[in-house]
Amino acid sequence: MTPSFRPHGSRFLNLALILFATVAANPARDDENPSLPPLSSDELSSRAAQLFDAIKAGQPELGDAFFFPREPFLPLKDVKDPGRYHKDLVSAYHHDIRDLHAARKNWDGTIFRGFKIMVEPKRVPPGHEWNKIGYYRTVGARLEYEVDGKARVIEVHTLISWDGRWYVTHLAPIRH
Repeated sequence: MTPSFRPHGSRFLNLALILFATVAANPARDDENPSLPPLSSDELSSRAAQLFDAIKAGQPELGDAFFFPREPFLPLKDVKDPGRYHKDLVSAYHHDIRDLHAARKNWDGTIFRGFKIMVEPKRVPPGHEWNKIGYYRTVGARLEYEVDGKARVIEVHTLISWDGRWYVTHLAPIRH
């Protein structure tokens, strides 16, 4: 027989009250970031090209315009230290750019051809994925390029929306 969960009096009640007070004091809002950005645009292609250039050159900072900015990240994330978390994500992004650069022996002659969002974006409401503000997310996009007349792709794992624009939050799949 497996034991069943039984809340223990005041400890359970205290936890429930703390949770209720936290939610009541900081209600999640879903009207601060309502727009679904276009799935393609000149602006999106331009920032994607900057990411491609960063990978090609092995210089991560060249792709920073495509990464989710710190200023909106801090109020968005519902974690203990959003500034540190953002720093960790940027570090992982830069690491992924260096890894992608190292994966090709030679980037000479590579040509950026485009950027495509491959998976339909889904709305992530406040309170999900440790966020206070809702956004759209997609987990599947591609940097398309050509080398020696052959089409190639670099997968971009996660994009989220902010203020009508798409930003990378995870270039490669999340490492645990």
